[in-house]
Amino acid sequence: MFLRVINIVVVNSHLCIGKLFMEQAEFLEAYKDKAFEHYYDESDGQCRSSYNQGMLFEFVSRIMRAVDVLRRPGGLFLPRKTKGVNSLVLSESEQRILSAISMNYVDLEKEVILFKVNPYIKVFIDCHGEIKPSNPYLLKGDAINDSIAILNKFVAVVREKISSSEFRRNMAAHTRAADKNYAGLTRYINDLFAKYSRLLVLRLDFSYRKGEFDIEDLSRPNDRREALISVTDDLVRHRIELLNHLKYKCPGLEMVGYVWKLEYGREKGHHYHMMFFLDGAKVRQDVVIAKRIGECWVTHVTKGKGIYYNCNRNKEGYRFCGVGMISHSDSQMIANLKEKAALYLTKVDHFVSACMPCGRRTFGKGNSPKHDSVVGRPRKSYPV
Repeated sequence: MFLRVINIVVVNSHLCIGKLFMEQAEFLEAYKDKAFEHYYDESDGQCRSSYNQGMLFEFVSRIMRAVDVLRRPGGLFLPRKTKGVNSLVLSESEQRILSAISMNYVDLEKEVILFKVNPYIKVFIDCHGEIKPSNPYLLKGDAINDSIAILNKFVAVVREKISSSEFRRNMAAHTRAADKNYAGLTRYINDLFAKYSRLLVLRLDFSYRKGEFDIEDLSRPNDRREALISVTDDLVRHRIELLNHLKYKCPGLEMVGYVWKLEYGREKGHHYHMMFFLDGAKVRQDVVIAKRIGECWVTHVTKGKGIYYNCNRNKEGYRFCGVGMISHSDSQMIANLKEKAALYLTKVDHFVSACMPCGRRTFGKGNSPKHDSVVGRPRKSYPV
C-alpha cells in the first residue's frame, strides 16, 4: 500500500491572542500565576514551587484559544489548492483547534471532575466526547479527508451550542458570579481602610500532608467524585475551626477581617488561600504573626495533618506586593492589594474553580466593619 507523506504547511502563522483572550488577559495572567503551586516538601522540610497541570491551565488555555476562533464567523478546514500534491495546508486558526482537540482527554475527564469550568470549556469537552474529532496530521490517505469532514461537523456543533440562548444565559450567570465576588471583595477592602488608618495584611496557604486526602491517586472519575464527597465535611470544618479560633480565642491578634478561597491542585490537593486583615495601629511583625496562625492550623485545627505556606515571609519577591503593613494613604499598595491579590482570589473563576458537592461555597469573607460616627476629616475613599 502506498503511504502518502504529509507536509504540514501553516498559513498566517502570526500568533495572536484573539478578542476573547484580550478581554480576559489580566484574568489569564492571574490564572497562570496560580498554576505555579507553592507547597511543602516533606522530604527535606522546605517550601517549594512547581508548575504542573494542577489547575488545568494547559487544557484550559488551549481550549479557550480554540473557542476564540470558533466565536468568529468564517469557514474552517475548507478544501485548498496546495503547491504539493501531498501537502496539507492549515491556517493558524485551524491549528488552534487541532491543538485543543489533540490533548489527552482521558486525563482531562479525570481531572475536570474536581472543577467547575467555564461554559465554553464544558461545551468543547462535551462536543469532543460526542463527535470524537481526530488530528489529520496523524492520518494517511483517504482517512485525512474523513478527519476533515468530522472536524467540520465538530466546528458546526460547537458553534451551534455556543450561539444558543441557553448557553448565553449560562455564560452570563458564570461571569456574574466571579465578578460579584471580586466587586464584593474590593468593597470590603475599601470599607476596612475607611475604618482603620492602616492594616497589617497577611496571606497564607493552608493544605494537607501527602496521603491525607488521596484524590489525585484515583484514576476513575467516579472514585474521584466519591472521594471528593467524603473529604468535603473535613475541609469545611477545618476552615470554620480556624476562623473561630482566631476570632474568639486570640484577642491579641486584633483581626478585623479575612477572606478565604478553596482550590485544588495536583501537588497540594485541596487547599485554602486566605488573607487576614489586622489592625495595624495595634500589631506589627507580619511574618511572625502569620507563622503563629500557620502553626495553629497544623497543631490545633488539623491535629498534625495540615501544612501551611507563609506568603508574607517572601513578600519582597512579589512584583506587586499587596501584603504587610499598608497605610490607608498608600494608594499603590492598596491598588496592588485590590488589583492583584483580590483579583488572584476571585477572577480566575472566569476560567476554572474548585467544584464542591451539595452547593458548598469555595469563597467567603468577613462582614464589613461598622463605621464610628465621629466628626473629623473624612477618610479618602477608593473606587471599587
